[in-house]
Amino acid sequence: MIRRPTDAGWELVAQPDHGRLSADILSCLAERPRGPEEGFRAAVAHHDDGWVERDAAPRPGPDGGPETFLDLALVDHLALSDASVRIAGEHHPYAEAVVARHVAWLHGARPVADPDLADERDRAVGRWRVTADRQAAAVGVAPADLERDQRLCALVDLLSLWVAGWPESDALPLEGPDGDELDAERAADGSVRLPVSLLPVPRRVAVPVVCVARVEPYAPCERGTREIELVPAP
Repeated sequence: MIRRPTDAGWELVAQPDHGRLSADILSCLAERPRGPEEGFRAAVAHHDDGWVERDAAPRPGPDGGPETFLDLALVDHLALSDASVRIAGEHHPYAEAVVARHVAWLHGARPVADPDLADERDRAVGRWRVTADRQAAAVGVAPADLERDQRLCALVDLLSLWVAGWPESDALPLEGPDGDELDAERAADGSVRLPVSLLPVPRRVAVPVVCVARVEPYAPCERGTREIELVPAP
């Protein structure tokens, strides 16, 4: 879950819905993948589908609010990432390649103090990298193109998280798919400003949200959307 505080309680975005939002954001951008577009779009849309059961309903977190993706133990994250890779592969071989490369990148950069957990993480990362390389090769995508597409996936993943509510900041530094530095800004009116090279024309996206009470059992649950305007910035 991604959560955002409101006056009435919490606004939650389930991880699978965050994936769909990532795909909606991708459709607004000028950037396109190097690999098969159908497979890449499936990767972006389904990169967190392993969380479907976990995020089916709000759970209490350690701080008294609803649990978020930041609260889970590493072993849970690894299992959910495994499930996401598997589900992506049911949609397209290149979707499996991109999601496997993406979770390998995410977990590979995560510091782990416990040696046993670090070994488990390293084995998972190695397994995902093998899967990514195999599935990319199966559809004729070179390693450098897969790497670029993973950076594009990471870009829309982070943008979607930020639009959904995490991190709670008015500015977000980004890395483009070619390694270029980009900046996103949240305006006072709630709109999001992106470089015109990334977003040529204004677009609008709908964030799928569940609004819940501030205290457990987090009821009533009301589903809806929050509209966000994406605006090109020179």
